[in-house]
Amino acid sequence: MPSHQMIFLLLDLVLIVGAARLLGWLAERLGQPAVIGEILAGILAGPTVLGAQLSEAVFPLDIRSYLTAFANVGVMIFMFSAGLEMDLRSIAGRKRSVSAIALSAYIAPFALGSVIALWALARHDGDNRLTFALFIGCALAVTAFPVLARILHDRKLLGTPLGQSAMTCAAVDDVLAWCGLAVVIAIARPGTDHHWRLLLFVPLVLVLWWAVRPALDHLSRTGSEKKTGNMVFLGVAGALLLGATTEWLGLHLIFGAFLFGVVFPRRLRAAVDSGAQLLSSIFLPAFFVVAGLQVDLGALDRAAIGEFAAIMFAAIAGKLGGTYLAARLARTDRTESAALAALMNTRGLTELVILNIGLTIGVIEQRLYSLLVMMALVTTAMTAPLLKLCGAPAAHRGDPPPGKEEGRRTDSAVQTEVAAS
Repeated sequence: MPSHQMIFLLLDLVLIVGAARLLGWLAERLGQPAVIGEILAGILAGPTVLGAQLSEAVFPLDIRSYLTAFANVGVMIFMFSAGLEMDLRSIAGRKRSVSAIALSAYIAPFALGSVIALWALARHDGDNRLTFALFIGCALAVTAFPVLARILHDRKLLGTPLGQSAMTCAAVDDVLAWCGLAVVIAIARPGTDHHWRLLLFVPLVLVLWWAVRPALDHLSRTGSEKKTGNMVFLGVAGALLLGATTEWLGLHLIFGAFLFGVVFPRRLRAAVDSGAQLLSSIFLPAFFVVAGLQVDLGALDRAAIGEFAAIMFAAIAGKLGGTYLAARLARTDRTESAALAALMNTRGLTELVILNIGLTIGVIEQRLYSLLVMMALVTTAMTAPLLKLCGAPAAHRGDPPPGKEEGRRTDSAVQTEVAAS
């Protein structure tokens, strides 16, 4: 890398991290998750606000590939942390009614999203309408599990029946979202001549669950858990290695990182997650800028207004309506049903990861990507006001601030950080 590119890259990284921290802090001061400010930081860096020329001057085209590399590392660490938060035992142990609510919360927006993709978004569908419709359904059906965990912690709801139900429903939706996305990628990824590699995914999952997971669990019982630095290295290195493996299989690097987080020993997760969060806070802001550089609201035409309205309707009506009706049918009272629906409407960073994949593999193009990013921003920002409107309890003013990072941790991890501070 030439010297001038190295200088630009280092300066841009400092600018990116600083802007993400500042706007994340401002978002928290306004009662919003920090991810709202971080997404805005990425959009502000793009052509929507700075204009194409100034945006290219601040983030030159010849260093954007390096920023993309940093962004991919940040996303893999984030997905590893998301996998750490996934407790499959809690999913299996919840009542059938919660599973029914989770399925309804996913299927309703997925169905509405697929329908509006074929109707209101028809001019964006490209060559494969089925793949396009399935992807839009997946994008609208997702719930941001890590952001949801942070919102629940901030409002002191994690230990309540509402919080437990929301976390379980979101966990089920996350599993469904990644499975659906894997199917879309498998049938839509361009330039893949080795589809036979996809057949290796199932054996990979079996090896992880029946061989790697017991080996890691045995290692965690030998006293190595006292060497936190070694375990953080093992976790991050394993996530990167599995990410490379699933990328080679023809899926995407996020799946391997997520799976390694799921099989990582629970006894080590709080300590390892704190280290992963530190790395993520350095690398992940690059993802917001890479994502934001693709958002150009100035390039949208009048027809985009109607398309955005259709997207918002499908996203909100599907998620709120599907969750609320299923909760009421499960004999949940109106207040808790409404609060659960509001929580399940949270999308955040998980949505951006999915949209970025869709843009990368060519399922969606830049104009539609911009609309979907705005949908993710608006629906995530709606969560706090909707919770207040439906009467859900909020955090007490006297509580110590839980930190300035976006909600990507479980209650135990956040409590560990607060206690340490």
